[in-house]
Amino acid sequence: MKKILILGHSNIGDVCYDAAVIAPLRNKFPQAEISFLTSSRAKGVIEGYPGVKNIILFDRHGKDKGVSGRIRVTIRLRNEKFDLAVVLKKTSSSVFLGIPEVWDAGGKRHTAGHPVNRYLALLRAQGLNPGRPEFNFNPAQREKQFCERFFRKCGIGADDRCAGILPLAAWPVKSWPIEKWNELAEVLTGKYGMKVMNLGKFPPGDLGQKIARSMSGKIISADRTTLAQAMALLQHCEIFIGPDSSFLHLASCMGVETFGLYGPTPPGNFYPYFHRKNILTPAREFSCMPCYPGSGPVCAGVKAEGFGECMEAIEVSDVVGIIEERIPHC
Repeated sequence: MKKILILGHSNIGDVCYDAAVIAPLRNKFPQAEISFLTSSRAKGVIEGYPGVKNIILFDRHGKDKGVSGRIRVTIRLRNEKFDLAVVLKKTSSSVFLGIPEVWDAGGKRHTAGHPVNRYLALLRAQGLNPGRPEFNFNPAQREKQFCERFFRKCGIGADDRCAGILPLAAWPVKSWPIEKWNELAEVLTGKYGMKVMNLGKFPPGDLGQKIARSMSGKIISADRTTLAQAMALLQHCEIFIGPDSSFLHLASCMGVETFGLYGPTPPGNFYPYFHRKNILTPAREFSCMPCYPGSGPVCAGVKAEGFGECMEAIEVSDVVGIIEERIPHC
């Protein structure tokens, strides 16, 4: 195997778990050149990742939109003359690439077990011995100067304890109300002396602006960072709290103690990989759970601002309780 193509996902959280196959492939084929196919919004997750030589972009909502865009990318991939394609997403495009050998994980995201376990099973079926999954995200070195400037500007000292949060998920129904984030920040800063950082961006539109205006002054916002910069800040956090989102999964893979708030999405198959026991769900059942697109009925309990009633039912006291349970010295 001289040239290997990994057909990865386009979303940040999914690409985070795609990285589980890189180290085993590198160990098995140390001389191979590994390329990774993803989108421009997720490329920051893989940039500089050990073992990946090339990142190939496929923007199906941008310059590669439509049939002509797909054909253009397919021709480019065929011309690369890869020896092996490792397919991690549900797609039939690999049959048009002319690659002699294809390993296909396939499967639906929420119905076939955690993606990392599926990927490792695929590698074992091909004779590899992946062992415990390894993730080597290390953006802090690349972004060291940025972190130093950011911490200095925000009054964060070298000995300060930091907590990362993501108040607003890409799909608002998965989000926790900003009032509860503000209350949690009050507890973490006042009782435990933590610096609380928002690592997510505020989307354009009324909801994003409303959340930004309503966010407590106790929360330091890092909403104007690049993905690599936000990951570098995340690496300095002692804990991370968030809904099912990109940074929840990145935090878990980067070794940060991670706490997930779940309602609309089923935690059984797409949990933060190393912190499955740190998941909070509503104390009472909602008949519409889960309602994430494709996994259940349409959510009937959506508030006017887009939040789900199930997320609103998760109490701040429950979040504080599980943090204290997992981090006794907190």
